[in-house]
Order: sequence, then structure tokens, then C-alpha cells
Amino acid sequence: MNGLKEAVILGIIQGATEFLPVSSSGHLVVIPALFHLQMPNLPFTMGLHAGTLLALIVYFYREVLGLFKGFFAIFKVKRNSEEEFYLKLLLMIVVAVIPAGIAGVLLSKKVDQLFSNPKAVSYMFLITGIFLVISSVFSDKARKSIKEMGITDALIVGIFQIFALPPGVSRSGSTITGGIISELNRESASKFSFLVAIPVILGAALLEVRSSSLIGFTFKDLAVGFIVSFIVGLLSLLAFFPLIKKTKFYVFAVYCFVIGIIGIFIFK
Repeated sequence: MNGLKEAVILGIIQGATEFLPVSSSGHLVVIPALFHLQMPNLPFTMGLHAGTLLALIVYFYREVLGLFKGFFAIFKVKRNSEEEFYLKLLLMIVVAVIPAGIAGVLLSKKVDQLFSNPKAVSYMFLITGIFLVISSVFSDKARKSIKEMGITDALIVGIFQIFALPPGVSRSGSTITGGIISELNRESASKFSFLVAIPVILGAALLEVRSSSLIGFTFKDLAVGFIVSFIVGLLSLLAFFPLIKKTKFYVFAVYCFVIGIIGIFIFK
């Protein structure tokens, strides 16, 4: 299979799994290993993530514009209620990003090694499954809206995001779990998780810009993968975000346990 076709397949995988709590980065390691596809290296993987990042910005464009309003409201003496809300939300996002940002810089080399180790990634899927079980158990007791968030809630979400650095541990699954443990309702935990993803994915992508070695793929392949991941990612958000907000996560937990166990027994 040539690089262009594999770029399309990988773009579909990324777009279809990024916004579900099942770890898109884990799928980008395990599925190529299972079906003997070209294993995407980190620069190519981040290119695919950039496509779903764009989908995220398009889907949440109102919130993104609101966060810009919140930022510029810093320089205003008098603020309206909307500006106050988005300024506070911006602060919460910054607080949530800091723990994973520090851990990402310190652990980046060790995390990068896991992208070539599908067996280790398979174990990481089990961690995702455990997080999803926890979120399912506690979700009925979670009542707070995103407007009621505090610094401690954002920090808890940020700490849980550290667990998602290795491929196989879902970023959305871990941060939604952190939000639910902070007593955010499913809708608020999901929305905050996705909004926090914007600076996290952007920062990770910018860090990888310095590496131009795609190894096995061309820049044309990367462009195609980016476009496909954007389109599929946007469709996934439109189709599945309401599901993530309203349903418990047991079904995703079972899926992660199954794919993790299969990988543990198949990969050497």
C-alpha cells in the first residue's frame, strides 16, 4: 500500500477516534501494527492531530471567539457578564494546561519511545478503560456546571491530563474523568475537556515543527492525512459529542479493555 492510501486510512482513524474516549494516538500505533501499515512517526501523527484540532476550533468557534473576548477583557476596567465568564474560563484552561505542559516537556523522550511499542500501548488501553469505569461510577453524582468551576477543579483536570501523555491513554477519557471527579456534570466535563485540548494539541504540534523527517511519508501524504482527519473529525464531533455528553462510558471502557487485551496477547 502506498503512502497516500495509508495517509487516508490514518486520517480516518485519527478523525474517528480523537473525540471519543478511546485514544486516537493509541489507535495510530496499534492498528498499523495489526494490519502491517506504515507506522506513522511523531511528526506525521501530530499533522493528523492538527487536522482534528482545526475541526475542534470550527465546532467550538463560538467558545473560541468568547475566549478571545475574555483575553482582551483583561485590559478593560469594566466587564460585562459574558466577558467575566470567558475570562474565568480562560484562566481555568490555563491552569489545566500547566501540569501536562510541564510533564510533557520533562517526559517527551520516554513518551516518544512508546509510539513504536504496540504491546506497551496495549497496556495503556487498560488504563483508559479503568478511567472510563471510574467516570461512569461517579457521573450520577456530578452536578456542577462549567460556570461553577474553580481553580481546584481545573487543576484536577490538568493532573489527570498528565496520565494521557502516553499513547493508549485517552486524553478526553482521562480529562473527562478528572472533571467528573471534580463533580462537573457530563456535559460540562466533556466541553471543558475539548476546550483544554485546543492549546494542548497546538503546543504539541508546534514542538514537533522542528522535526521535518516524516520517514515513509511525503508532505503530500501529510497534507492529505490532515484534510481527511479534519473532515472525519468534524463529522465525528457532530455525530458523537451529544452521545459523549449524555451517555455513560461503560461501552467505551469495554472496548478499551478488549483492544488492550487483544494487543497484549498478539504483540511481542
